[in-house]
Amino acid sequence: MVWIRLCISCIAFLSAAGSISYGLTRLAGRIRRAGDPVLFLAGQKLTLILYWLPVSFVCVCIPRISLENGVRAYTGEFVCSSVTSMTVVFNILGTAWLAGFCLSVARDGIKICRLAKLLRGNVPVQDARYLELFEACRRRAGAGGVTLSQNDLLCSPITAGLVRKQVVLPFADYTDTELHMIYEHELMHIRNGDLPWRILALVTSWIHWFNPVVNLLMRDLDCAQEVICDLSIALDNAHYTKKEYAAFLVRLTDKEAANAYTTALAENKYQTIRRIEKMAATKSFVKPKRWMTGISCVGLAVMSMIPATAVSAEAARLQEGWMRAEEVETIAEPQDFSDTSIEEHGYDDGSVTEIDGSQETESHSSVVDWEKTISANTRYLYQYRNMSAGETIDITVKCDDRAITYKIGIKNQKTGEMVSVSGSGTLIHAFKISESGTYTAFFENNNNFPINILSAAVY
Repeated sequence: MVWIRLCISCIAFLSAAGSISYGLTRLAGRIRRAGDPVLFLAGQKLTLILYWLPVSFVCVCIPRISLENGVRAYTGEFVCSSVTSMTVVFNILGTAWLAGFCLSVARDGIKICRLAKLLRGNVPVQDARYLELFEACRRRAGAGGVTLSQNDLLCSPITAGLVRKQVVLPFADYTDTELHMIYEHELMHIRNGDLPWRILALVTSWIHWFNPVVNLLMRDLDCAQEVICDLSIALDNAHYTKKEYAAFLVRLTDKEAANAYTTALAENKYQTIRRIEKMAATKSFVKPKRWMTGISCVGLAVMSMIPATAVSAEAARLQEGWMRAEEVETIAEPQDFSDTSIEEHGYDDGSVTEIDGSQETESHSSVVDWEKTISANTRYLYQYRNMSAGETIDITVKCDDRAITYKIGIKNQKTGEMVSVSGSGTLIHAFKISESGTYTAFFENNNNFPINILSAAVY
């Protein structure tokens, strides 16, 4: 089915575009080791978007679609054609992709259920000191509609919820300094809108589960978000120093807190080390101008889409070459005039209506050539001629719809015996006369719909 092939091709093209963008972003990060984390995060977000925008797929399809007399005409095989072997291959690929997609959704669905069960244990914070500091930090951050809860199953503070946002603390005795660290960090996540991007990355990983680059992108995206939050609050803070903040991160490291539907103050040791190293190397933190970020993203998009579109176009040409190769092979295969093993012998069983078309041809011509629409369940007889043993009747029939199967053959007028071959597309066969008599060539449409054919018979 064409739509399965197009769907799988589109996913592959998107995966190529996103992977190229990710590679360029990582390359830029390695070249500029002290580069701006905001620009790096913008690149990660753009990469994530390129996993969804089918630019390469559209660029491949549009040149293969034309308008003729106001009617859309598909002129490229990639858009509207397929062949048998390709259908089988892409059906297998489609089934494999669907299986991987379902497994990815089920795996993360289990994590989501665990998180939902954990959050059911949330209780409102009762400590007045905790609430007073939280309200002060919330007003400074400009984050409205955020609630504060506690949960005895947590080891690290987290932020959860897309609509009803809440900061959830473990049951622990925190100092005012530690509460400032927690509140400022988690409220910065809310202010920056980090959680929706993590969820988008998670859904992207479901669709592109076969591409390991997506998992690397998710890891870098999470780390970049954490670094920006760290730098935004830990540099020149009146309540704590970078060293105090780093020491607090180390104490809170909790791998169980990692979930795409939450942001945790500290999730794993590897990420925590990267964050501390970045803080140690940064003396001051000033976010770049929006126009600078925009220009960087446009440049990255152009640099990514040019090779991605070229790769996609080449993949489309390879698919079209596959189609043409199989079409040539299929057409050439029946053209074996000496192969009698494919012939079927039988008699009229009354299953189709027989029509004598001899009046539509010249009575003394040795060649019958016409284009005609044959009705459903109909056998069309060309013309009876006296034939001697050893002579042949050569029949050629072309049907543009390669999915339709039909018969061509000859019939003995006296005995009613028929010799035929079946096939689709273009059929060419030479029927050898075994005994002298009166014979006709015929075309048989044993389908429940009419067929348009181009036919020639040489007696």
